[in-house]
Amino acid sequence: MGKNIIIAGAGHGGLTAAYHLARSGYNVTVYERAAQAGDLGYEWEDFFDARTFEEAGLPEPEKGKIPKVPISFYGPNPADHPISQSFTNGEVEMHMFRKDLYAHLLKLVEEAGVKIVYGCTIHAPLFIGSRIVGVETSLGNFTADLVIDACGVDSPLRTNLPAYLGIQKTFSKYDYIYAYRAYFNRLEGFEDVKNEYKTYFVDDGKTGLAWAVTTEETVDLLIGRFEPFGQDEIDRMYAIFKEDNPHLGETRVLGGQVTKIPLRRPLAVLVADGYAAVGDSACMTVPIAGSGIANSIRAGKLLADAILADRNEEYTAATLWKYQKDFYDNIAGSMATIDMAKGFFLNLKKADFEFFFGNQILTSEDLSFNTNETSAKAMFAHFSPSVIIDRLKKVGANRSLIRRIGAVAVRIGRLRLTLSRMPDEYNRAAVVKWAERYDRLFAEKAE
Repeated sequence: MGKNIIIAGAGHGGLTAAYHLARSGYNVTVYERAAQAGDLGYEWEDFFDARTFEEAGLPEPEKGKIPKVPISFYGPNPADHPISQSFTNGEVEMHMFRKDLYAHLLKLVEEAGVKIVYGCTIHAPLFIGSRIVGVETSLGNFTADLVIDACGVDSPLRTNLPAYLGIQKTFSKYDYIYAYRAYFNRLEGFEDVKNEYKTYFVDDGKTGLAWAVTTEETVDLLIGRFEPFGQDEIDRMYAIFKEDNPHLGETRVLGGQVTKIPLRRPLAVLVADGYAAVGDSACMTVPIAGSGIANSIRAGKLLADAILADRNEEYTAATLWKYQKDFYDNIAGSMATIDMAKGFFLNLKKADFEFFFGNQILTSEDLSFNTNETSAKAMFAHFSPSVIIDRLKKVGANRSLIRRIGAVAVRIGRLRLTLSRMPDEYNRAAVVKWAERYDRLFAEKAE
């Protein structure tokens, strides 16, 4: 084989892999549909783990680290007090606008020698037998020794793979979220309003969530739904936001688009002969929080490590399986557990949320994990046996809720057992069988 690598799409994980491979002497080309570098990235900012760049072996940007911003969670009953995060140990996180993050990553990869071709739309993978050998694009066909799929959640590469590879092509309704995000001006005359990050559990007949983040100059609004929506829903939700945030202005400063984002566990199978998926193509977002920047960048480093470890430059599913195993050991296993818990919360009704908030089933301590702690273990670390017993006593008045909590606990136990049985080495039949068993756990209807 050789060292010619195609990165399909300029995703964060793909660019991270490109950086490390190019620095190690590989010939790396990124094919990106955006017309120019400045078109990459949404007009919004993200919080993510402050250790991301260090762990991924990337130089850090000059700016971005700030003290952790606490979030206040509001239930559907205005009479209930919000549950607010509390941080006392000086936690920090990265806070960057997407376009600034892209500018940083693009500078790194270009300095490393990566070639980027803009204005190139990926259409489908190219095959010789069962091996992916390149990409079909709007600019023609291009071949390589390995194709890294960083095309996004509806990747035309992943969705055109043959079923026998065992790589999931389409997803269910609750595996996506449609998010509208925009920044509006902050009105003067409301100086007593504090800067705050409000997250709402909205009960309006639609499952989803929303937030309003007040800063010195703007109010950042997000509307998240599991079904597509249009301007009527945006206008209706704006009016609801306005009631609780009278300082919300009418002038949109940034953003304003609806974006489709994966909100589920990562793919059960990430690799095939000549192919590896990373970032949104592999569904690497945190299944509740949404952002996948940290997971994707870390995964890009793990993928590069697996490629560099393939001394014979074969890039088969068997040699790329190291990437799959490392990613599941370090990241994906926790994301799967969080996704299982997400299924429980999706089935809560308004009365359930009111019960949680009104009876302090969830507390400030429960929700005070930071962006450096997006693993299931870190999120639930303080739930000692005594804490669990105390919460169950509070829930005891709601037998239906007790039953559902017990059911999801059993399912999480089955999930962990299944994760422990992932094949240590790649064998297509064994891997496909394991993936089917793993995905079936999430297809089961929650009680």
